[in-house]
Amino acid sequence: MFQIAPLFRGLAAIGLGFALLGCVLSQEQALPSAVRADVVGPRKIIALVPDPESAAQMRQATRSAGYQELDVTRLGGLDLTMLTYRMPDGVTGAQAIAALEAAVPTSTVGVNHAYRLQQQQGAAQALDYADTMMRWSEGGCAARVPIGLIDTAIDATSPALAGAEVITRAFFEGPSAKATHGTDVAAVLANPDRLRGVRIYSANVFGQPEAGDPVAGADALVRALDWLSGEEVRLVNLALAGPYNKLLNLAVDRAAARGLILVAAVGNEGPTVDPLYPAGFEEVIAVTAVDVEGRIYRNAVRGPHVDVAAPGVDVMLPTAGRLRFVTGTSIATPFVTARLAADPAVAAARNVSEARSRLAETSAELGPEGRDTVFGYGLALAENICGE
Repeated sequence: MFQIAPLFRGLAAIGLGFALLGCVLSQEQALPSAVRADVVGPRKIIALVPDPESAAQMRQATRSAGYQELDVTRLGGLDLTMLTYRMPDGVTGAQAIAALEAAVPTSTVGVNHAYRLQQQQGAAQALDYADTMMRWSEGGCAARVPIGLIDTAIDATSPALAGAEVITRAFFEGPSAKATHGTDVAAVLANPDRLRGVRIYSANVFGQPEAGDPVAGADALVRALDWLSGEEVRLVNLALAGPYNKLLNLAVDRAAARGLILVAAVGNEGPTVDPLYPAGFEEVIAVTAVDVEGRIYRNAVRGPHVDVAAPGVDVMLPTAGRLRFVTGTSIATPFVTARLAADPAVAAARNVSEARSRLAETSAELGPEGRDTVFGYGLALAENICGE
């Protein structure tokens, strides 16, 4: 690993200079004490089965028990079938899971947990520090692999994406959430100062309820992973987080077995909560956020699953002719995804373990020596990775 304290001291001095000129610092927020575990469609239950025989057994079991079949979809990219039902009145999610898994032992049955974006508006620190901090080579690197983006829709007409090829698909019905978050994440990925010639497969999984924040159902995430696996996308960015869900767990396992490298935000629920998902899965690279001085973002989730850190506090983004500053583990995640996409060693990696080892070898210590529960292996660096 690298030592990077001298760089932080220089950047911190610059940041202090701007603060003295009157920039407002981000206000600290109270830490939540529990993880939200909402669902999309409270009467909906979903089953994943591996073969036609299991699907037929599930359809027979649900029919006889009074479940209403809503959808049956073959997920060729994950080699699974998804069956969606409305539960009978008086049956809870836990009861439905137990009964249907007992009836069809090869099935994985779960409720449709909700997943949320992990980004907020930041205060203007007026310092575009991220590329310098990660030591990106001047002129950036060529993208070695296409990138999957599981997020909101993105605005492919944004000037920030002028050099990118964007393929889009939606995985839910109803009103779509605003494209701001997905466009922000895509802008980090496609910035030519980091990556050139980026191809982005944009999976829009976020709907907008009549009231409340945008949410993505576990079913939409499973469908998106199936699509990306079928398109042979090797690298996937997930700037979202939510509770453990066994359906998502199975889909992540299948995607990883097919060689997909998944990179996810650890989440912004605070340092005292249990791991959020998909970052909490062993098969996923979990990204946390730090500021210009290498200090951890105070709302970042912590734990032994954290793999690596990247800039994620008051990161400057150009939007519609003006500058915005955003904060959160969501915005740190695409910096790591971009760094992986630029590295020929990662393009040749056979699995996520090899990609994780590459990050461990090329990261800069931020905390105790070795991997720790706050920063993981440390700050992801992009120094000398282009291989050109």
